[in-house]
Amino acid sequence: MAQLTNQENLWIKPIYTKFEEKFQAEQEYQNKIFYPIHQQLVEYKKIINNLYLHSKIQKKLQDYVSQMPISIQFIHFKTELCNPKNSQLSLNILRHILDSFDFLKITHFIYDLSQFYLLLHRTYGQLITRDEFSIITLKELYERSEKQLKNSNRFRYLNQNNKNLLIIQNGIKAVNTYHQFADGLIRPGACDETQRFTTISMDTPIDYLVTTENYDEGDIIMRILRYSLIYICY
Repeated sequence: MAQLTNQENLWIKPIYTKFEEKFQAEQEYQNKIFYPIHQQLVEYKKIINNLYLHSKIQKKLQDYVSQMPISIQFIHFKTELCNPKNSQLSLNILRHILDSFDFLKITHFIYDLSQFYLLLHRTYGQLITRDEFSIITLKELYERSEKQLKNSNRFRYLNQNNKNLLIIQNGIKAVNTYHQFADGLIRPGACDETQRFTTISMDTPIDYLVTTENYDEGDIIMRILRYSLIYICY
């Protein structure tokens, strides 16, 4: 890189103000610096290591270590896949899958979100009136359900109450994990625009979580589910 700065390489600049310039610089860096060096990395490391060796014993030990088989890891595969010389290969599906790994981890929470959504609408929906949606919290609704179960059947109360609490805990974790993944952004929002949403807890109002008549606000669980399923189908 230092050697190239002494030559007339217009792509090397102290500041890049346009996206096109930055993109070109990254491409040139890959083609002229990173991958050419990467292909010769073993030899370069050997030369550098020899500069630090002070005895024949150290040199023999280093030669032995250098001959050990390399443990191929996922990062090696991904690095070669991004090599510009492989850009003409028909690997679009594979590249799309690799670029989607972070999101595919999020799909693990689809089941938890679905269970959370069904619990709030089918089970807890019977315990709340229309006027209470904006004032009652998830914790208050859970305690209301807990009280009802306790009065009906003690054995059923202990079993079902623990199950409901686990669904709620997993649902909260799923929503907050997606919040971290998406940097607090979600769509569709008002006028089908991307908007910010907040993390949730037991103190979150119910109308923020469930589907109501106002399609521009709340409904966080279903909006995450809808986006996740559309992405998978795509």
